[in-house]
Amino acid sequence: MSFQSLPLSPTILKAIEEVGYQQPTPVQQRVIPVAVDGQDVLASAETGTGKTAAFALSTLQQLEVNDVAQQTELSHGRAVRVLVMTPTRELAIQIQQCFSDYGKHLPYRSLAVYGGASINPQRKALAQGIDILVATPGRLFDIVGQYQLDLSQVVHLVIDEADRMLDMGFVKDIEKVRRLVNLQHQTMMFSATYSQAVEQLAKNMLEQPALVNIKSEATTKQITHKAFKLDKRRKAELLSELIGKYNWQQSMVFVSSKESAEFLVSELKLDGISAAVFHGDKTQGARNRALDEFKAGKIRALVATDLAARGIDIEALPRVINFELPEELEDFVHRVGRTGRAGLSGEAMTFFSEQEKSKFAEIEALIEQTIPVVIPKGYEPGAPMPARYRELNLDSSAVGKRASGKSSSGKNGKFKGTKHTHGKKGKFASGNKTNRSGSAASNGKSGAASKGKSKPSRQGKYASNKG
Repeated sequence: MSFQSLPLSPTILKAIEEVGYQQPTPVQQRVIPVAVDGQDVLASAETGTGKTAAFALSTLQQLEVNDVAQQTELSHGRAVRVLVMTPTRELAIQIQQCFSDYGKHLPYRSLAVYGGASINPQRKALAQGIDILVATPGRLFDIVGQYQLDLSQVVHLVIDEADRMLDMGFVKDIEKVRRLVNLQHQTMMFSATYSQAVEQLAKNMLEQPALVNIKSEATTKQITHKAFKLDKRRKAELLSELIGKYNWQQSMVFVSSKESAEFLVSELKLDGISAAVFHGDKTQGARNRALDEFKAGKIRALVATDLAARGIDIEALPRVINFELPEELEDFVHRVGRTGRAGLSGEAMTFFSEQEKSKFAEIEALIEQTIPVVIPKGYEPGAPMPARYRELNLDSSAVGKRASGKSSSGKNGKFKGTKHTHGKKGKFASGNKTNRSGSAASNGKSGAASKGKSKPSRQGKYASNKG
């Protein structure tokens, strides 16, 4: 099927061609015809399936047809007629850009409003007249409350990432919006997963919706799954080894907490691997810089929490690594669905320990797929463990912190007790001049290697992006 076979105007088709898209995705093929017809839509589709274009194209088409039929003159005044609610600022920005790209030859103005940025420029842009508003719930109601934003002309309401919106506690905000928009409106709701809460929200928000169920990206043939079972204290060690051994240049790594993200990035940097964190405690500017550097290939690992990473869309991402299993099983679908898109192949690597095997089994049941499990060589139960990892206490509230006490390295107790080396030049060096031996055999050269000016940890093995 081509875009020309869908009920879209020549003006919109021209913009699609200029963007470079040739064939609609399955969700676009199924959503656009019913949405253009004015039906409510309930779609199971996640980020990366083309759902944003599905609702953007269909609403733009309806605006254009309606304005031609009624001979609407936008110069006589604008009102918000399309409202898209989305959980994160990253998603809001991407969705607004999508409307801008596909509506480039149409006279409609779009705007994204979200927290973490000054409200004044957003308020001023609204005052100048906006047709399409993309908003996070918090900022939307700041503007509605403080500046009496009128939503009574909204005739197209889109609830994006409904499951995530509910997880974040926005159910009352969504229901409140329904009371503020025009009584005669169309609602489209998109969710990666169906829970009882999503079903209940759909019953409250939608009237006889067209149901669209797109197979989960986590189970597509383009994604190769593989799991590694090992002691959780050695996950960082294995990740560094895999990145170095296979010269991985771009890996998105998921953890379950901000503390874990900070810890893992510090460990990767000790191994000479460029990495950055992406979580909610970072400023928007810092998150944008990290994402831009990752896309540009300047950093090899982007370590993210599930919540912060919602809305990130990275073209041709080669692999996703589940360093920690998600708290909510459905997040596994969101994580893995970021690779293997648009017909490209992708890898999904999952690390789990003996204590996590029951949750791992639940994930397999969720995606209806058996994931091959490997116990990496050298990481078998009872295998010698470098002191750097042996002393980790990952069960405490201080995630990733090492045992306290005076450090033989002289660096605030980071390494306690026996000096050690991995047996390969600099592989577990701390960056100072001290030679470490004991937990792993010395190759006889580490003493010489440690003399003179200190060098970054394991730089000889992992720091170079060229392998």
